[in-house]
Amino acid sequence: MNIVILGASGGCGRLLVEQSVARGDSVVAVGRSSSTIEARDGVKVQRGDLGDPLFLAQCFAGADVVISALGHRLAGLAPWHQPQDPAFIDRATKATLQACRQAGVGRVMAISAGGVGPSWAGMPAVFKLFVRGSALKNVYPSLARMEEVLLASGLDVCIPRPSGLTDEPAAGGVRIVTTYKGRAAISRADVASWMLGEAHKPSFEHRTPLITVTGA
Repeated sequence: MNIVILGASGGCGRLLVEQSVARGDSVVAVGRSSSTIEARDGVKVQRGDLGDPLFLAQCFAGADVVISALGHRLAGLAPWHQPQDPAFIDRATKATLQACRQAGVGRVMAISAGGVGPSWAGMPAVFKLFVRGSALKNVYPSLARMEEVLLASGLDVCIPRPSGLTDEPAAGGVRIVTTYKGRAAISRADVASWMLGEAHKPSFEHRTPLITVTGA
């Protein structure tokens, strides 16, 4: 399978690249101009403006699926921290869709977060307090807009909403839930594994699944 991974040097993006190569996929790893993506066998590295649809269309040529692991850069989770570039996700989402149409790519996956969009209503009170009291409150609105734009695109779209992310090894047992119970967490390795499993299916069964390993 030919897979394009946006944000390939980030926490989830790096694991998506590693696991895709291990599966035998052909990978185009795309990052910002300042990205530290490392070239390796089976991986073509592209660096550039992720808000430029012309650049992205060149990266997407021949792809079966585009997977976005893009996120906002934050200095910390304190509530006063704002994204370094508040409009980054908006620009990148718009450019990704334009590039998909130009390159003829019909399938897109993008990582969101638990509690974004309609999933907020089902979140426990302690979770809502944490988000409202942290820098995540400055990120969730742009993730919600990203979801809305992708879901309205007419493409085959899957937008997983993971629970709290960790750097632990993959544990397996990813579950799709409607809310969290207790300390809900999932490793980035498990997120990557679940996404690639879905990417290899003929079409996406789930549109905005809330995924976790613990706290299910």
